Amino acid sequence: MKKSNSVKDYNRFIIVNRLRESTRKRRREIDQFYSDRSRILYSSSFRRLQQKAQVFSLEPNASVRTRLTHSLEVSDLGRTLANNIAYSLKNAGKLTKNNILSLVAIVENACLLHDIGNPPFGHFGEAAIQDWAKTSIRDFVPDYLLNEIDDEKGLLSELINDFKEFDGNPQGFRTVTKLYTNHDQYGLNLTYSTLLCILKYPKTTGEKTDNVIFKKAGYFQTESELVEKIYKSVNMELPHRYPFVYIMEAADDIAYCMSDIADGIEKGIITEKDFLSEFKKEWKNKFRDEKIPVTIPKNDELREFNQDISIPWSIEAMKEAEENFISAEEKILDGEAESLINNKTKMGRVLETMKSVSRRILYTSFEAESIEITGYAVIIGILNKYKSILKMTHKDFEKLINDDNVKGFDLEKRLLHFIGNRYIEAYKYELENIDKTEREAPMKEWWLRAHLIIDHISGMTDEYALETYQMLEGIRLMR
Repeated sequence: MKKSNSVKDYNRFIIVNRLRESTRKRRREIDQFYSDRSRILYSSSFRRLQQKAQVFSLEPNASVRTRLTHSLEVSDLGRTLANNIAYSLKNAGKLTKNNILSLVAIVENACLLHDIGNPPFGHFGEAAIQDWAKTSIRDFVPDYLLNEIDDEKGLLSELINDFKEFDGNPQGFRTVTKLYTNHDQYGLNLTYSTLLCILKYPKTTGEKTDNVIFKKAGYFQTESELVEKIYKSVNMELPHRYPFVYIMEAADDIAYCMSDIADGIEKGIITEKDFLSEFKKEWKNKFRDEKIPVTIPKNDELREFNQDISIPWSIEAMKEAEENFISAEEKILDGEAESLINNKTKMGRVLETMKSVSRRILYTSFEAESIEITGYAVIIGILNKYKSILKMTHKDFEKLINDDNVKGFDLEKRLLHFIGNRYIEAYKYELENIDKTEREAPMKEWWLRAHLIIDHISGMTDEYALETYQMLEGIRLMR
């Protein structure tokens, strides 16, 4: 972060700039962020989260969370936490009264968006795309690019790190900035504050760093210029985090630790009493005789997980997150602080222990693993069916995508018809930025074409991905 004379002033992070200036004038600054929220809530990608799994895919029990209900819960926690922090900053003279609501709205928007790029079947969907890129992608490039992909230090090998390191975070950033083409190439055209607040890891694929904060890539190379432009315009330097992203991250950590256990109880995989017993065992294994910093209900006093565990522990975790935000102020402003809740903090250790219970009991349950194996096969299977489109020459694909008369590609025509128009338009917009006379042009075109296929698959719901796979395999008619 570039230093300013007003080091402890948070108002400069309330930014209403957009990639394209809004055509509608708004009287109040807060209305810019409310407009962002409307764009998010009414987007098809947000609605599709209702059929994307949080833990248990294709779940018939409506009480078990989807990515949509999880995102709503994260936004609720994020709003509360941001409100508490905003008032603390205001009382300390570091945030104006007018910007309290703006800070809260920015965080709430980021919480709503934080999972919007997740592919079908969650982390196993991500793993399938990563494995495909690491083991099979060479078989998918046209013959004229084989030498390029074999060059480990060449441009194409660098570009396909987008797929080797595929993740829902960079796909989400790509979704809201590039993949809504109803009006133009600027996606949902959200404010810079909202976009910065979803950049949990401000580094791109293939970029090496020793910083433990950045566990993985936060944006693809397709969006590198865009991220650099936003950072430069708001006087920030990569790879520093935007300060309010810490609040969104904490809300997500609290929400999913609690909700995963609650969903396991709802499905009958574990009971409240079993959870407490396993929690104590894990705590002792990890921290030995260290005292557990939360109240553990006695078995005869335990009524219900949400009331006796989730709510009081969440309140305690939010209190700790707020205190850590204020105490780590200088590093927060510089974007170099650790997460507000981490394994060095009391509630961070509580949440880490909960994650251990979930990993050992919930994520390895038959209910979770059987669907994950199916999901992995579905994603790989769909990618394999689109191999012929990726093997085409650019000249033939260009004719196909422009509905020109191209012979011998009957299957490819039909496969292309299943890809949403907005993804195809996004591909065309990005293609316009490539200098067709440069040597690297064929590599960049194929890279964008691969993104087109991944965009198509990532946008699917769990159920639609399964139906598509069955249709492509000839197992079931899609009607």
